[in-house]
Amino acid sequence: MRRGLRKVYISFDASGITRFGGLFLFQQFCKFLHLRRYLQRHVDWPDYSGRRFHPADIFLAHLFAAVAGLGRVENTKSLELNGLFPHLLGLPDFPHRDTLRSFLWRFTVNDLRSLQAAHNHLRQELLCRMGIRWNAIVDMDATQLTVYGNQEGASAGYNKAKRGKKSYSPLLSSEGRSGLSLNLELRSGHEHSSTGALPFLKESLLRLPGTLAATRTRVRADAGFYDKDIAQFLDENGYGYAIAARITSPVKSILSGLRFRRIREHWSCAQFGYTPMYWKKEHRFIAIRHFLGETSRPTTLFRIKDFDYRVLVTDLDIEPAAVWGFYSDRGFQELLIRELKGAYALGKIPTRSFFANAAYLEIVAWAYDLVLAFKMLCLPAAYQHWNLATLRREFWSLPAQWVCTGHRNILRLPPGFSHQKAFRGAEAALPRIKPLI
Repeated sequence: MRRGLRKVYISFDASGITRFGGLFLFQQFCKFLHLRRYLQRHVDWPDYSGRRFHPADIFLAHLFAAVAGLGRVENTKSLELNGLFPHLLGLPDFPHRDTLRSFLWRFTVNDLRSLQAAHNHLRQELLCRMGIRWNAIVDMDATQLTVYGNQEGASAGYNKAKRGKKSYSPLLSSEGRSGLSLNLELRSGHEHSSTGALPFLKESLLRLPGTLAATRTRVRADAGFYDKDIAQFLDENGYGYAIAARITSPVKSILSGLRFRRIREHWSCAQFGYTPMYWKKEHRFIAIRHFLGETSRPTTLFRIKDFDYRVLVTDLDIEPAAVWGFYSDRGFQELLIRELKGAYALGKIPTRSFFANAAYLEIVAWAYDLVLAFKMLCLPAAYQHWNLATLRREFWSLPAQWVCTGHRNILRLPPGFSHQKAFRGAEAALPRIKPLI
């Protein structure tokens, strides 16, 4: 049996060493977009006169830390010794964590709106480049972000994961085909999903490309958005929709008299017309029944004997089974929220200030959209389904060394890297990226 190393001499004189060698591709993607210059020109930043770093550089430091998966702001201390990150950002060194946090503290409502307006323009560009020109799907959902402390605006409300704990309850919308975010609004934890949902929906629809007609735009939402004002707005403007309905007592009595048609094993559907209280006209409702059996677990709160029921309200002129199939694809929104919370550390609330926390969530949304655009525009098709966790593990977490010899910058990567072909392909695709400005 071979012996291991017997003598090891340690020295602290290495430079240019990093564990994020693959992140160079994402930096190049941002560079070809001219993202820094775009941020400098289109965002009214908080006052930072006399500071070491431009606000756009601190914003990019936050963004790259989120993409790298460092989590809380405190964890960015490890990047101060990283040999690649300062070179990626074009800075003499990586900003201190106190500098990153104070940057968030300086945000006011006007600064946040300016950052959101720049993000809206970015979304418009990315949606068009990803082929969302003639039809789109808008998915809406709400989630809970538990906080520990006295954060401004946080309050105790419905919190399934941590009952009784203070939380925020942000609203999130995304484009269902591409996955790009459309809108993100931070709210107090006691707010119901329907509170402010109609203005939020209108704003989300305005962020779609102008080439999209209302009749070619569809909306999907869960029961938290089951509201007569939302349904009336969608009806009057010609938007298609499928929204989960609350199963009230009148709906329960209707369900017991319906004839269900089998659509696949253990699943059947039916439809009926119904005018909910205070609604102006009758709407089409789709009922889905799922046979639970002996081993199945119920997935909703409404159950009759061995059947689990769901009800949708819709104006789509398609078969009930097709309506259910269309609505079921909204599950991507749940995966998006899970990825934002896990991979992008959406729930790692960094400060006690409401607007600082809202600015942090906006940075997370920027990071998510840019990573998604990078995958779709640069990576081969076989890699585009990867989530951020897989992308980090397989593509970006590469031991590397950044060296400069003979006026040449060289990024040395491991010779046994299994995705070299895809790496080179993405590198070749980068020059074809059209700048934002």
